[in-house]
Amino acid sequence: MVDADDLLRALTALRTAQDRWLADCAQALPSDQAFAATFRRWQEQLTMVKLQVHRADHRLLHYVAAGRGDPERDHDDSSAPRVDGRAVACAWRESFEGYFLRVHLNTAYRRLDGVLDLDQEAVTADIVTDLSALAEVAALTAPSLHRLMHERDAAALEDAAFYQVVSPWKRTGLPALTAVLRWLDETLGEMDDW
Repeated sequence: MVDADDLLRALTALRTAQDRWLADCAQALPSDQAFAATFRRWQEQLTMVKLQVHRADHRLLHYVAAGRGDPERDHDDSSAPRVDGRAVACAWRESFEGYFLRVHLNTAYRRLDGVLDLDQEAVTADIVTDLSALAEVAALTAPSLHRLMHERDAAALEDAAFYQVVSPWKRTGLPALTAVLRWLDETLGEMDDW
């Protein structure tokens, strides 16, 4: 049985994982030239983010199933911290573009949207777009995670955890995260062959 503390611990672990990756990006993007080492760190950090997103989602599901939330409470996200997603995405996009330009790596790659659809053609995707989407979701959910950790409001926990954290990760973050982890794995694998 999951109580509010279990869910808050899972959300705290997610906040820690995504904050570490964003801090690493903020440090590496302006000047780091050793991109193989950077990509290995990102692979590890983003794998942890993915694990913590799934863990938080699982804990939230059990929290709701146990009837711990307030079913009479209407969804109200007016207390949610507001972050300008476009500005965040634009800033991260510029940072990632500058980094890939500086280390002379092509950002285009081929992706299949549905691996089980045998008639589907691969499309060209851009790793900068995927990385920027990840950074945007992490930056947009960070204020809500911070607020949840400090206020520890059990009455608002269910709605805030779902609408302000888990849902953005599942809707936007996880598809980009899956693409980025695969790109990192294949890029690092290719480097190991050199």
